[in-house]
Amino acid sequence: MVPVGRRIDELRGEVAGHLGARRRIRQWIAIGFVLGLLIGAGVAAGAAALYWPEKDKPLKMMMREREIPVKAAPVLSGQTTFTAQGLTCGIEWITGTHAEHFAKGRLCRVKISIANNSLATVQVANLEQRLVLSDGTQLGMDLESMEIKRQLREFTLGASDTLVEDLWFDLPKNTTPTALLLRTNAEAPQGRADLPQKDWSKR
Repeated sequence: MVPVGRRIDELRGEVAGHLGARRRIRQWIAIGFVLGLLIGAGVAAGAAALYWPEKDKPLKMMMREREIPVKAAPVLSGQTTFTAQGLTCGIEWITGTHAEHFAKGRLCRVKISIANNSLATVQVANLEQRLVLSDGTQLGMDLESMEIKRQLREFTLGASDTLVEDLWFDLPKNTTPTALLLRTNAEAPQGRADLPQKDWSKR
């Protein structure tokens, strides 16, 4: 027969072993949880760095069919920064959800980003934007195209917000755009963004 004292010591050792094993399991679970959080945070930070635009830098967008990039410097108008990003001209007609529209001459679409650099909202009046043609004419937007494509004539841009939109113009035939004149509203200064030159009659 095993002495009682020896048996008690054996039982005490077994209990201590079980408790130690459980403690180690809890420690490994805690370590795994922390590592999971760190890995998740790293993945989230990487995704944010890839997809979230850096402050004071224009949003980078993919070019659409026939669209060419605009490399003009950003235009500062008051507390708002305009950046022309893409240009597509020579468009004969467009369609929307409930309507289609044929150009009187040829439609031209300019993709821009608008960034509010202030900590307050700002009123943006797109009706102030002008397209400069090769003959020096300053052309206002084609309102029917803007309506069909659901682009805003005027809107409120939130503090530190950035919006990407299209401006539509209907150009007379045999004319080409040379620049875009941009301003936040009638009270803000106007700036010029030069546009790339291309023969839009060729596809």
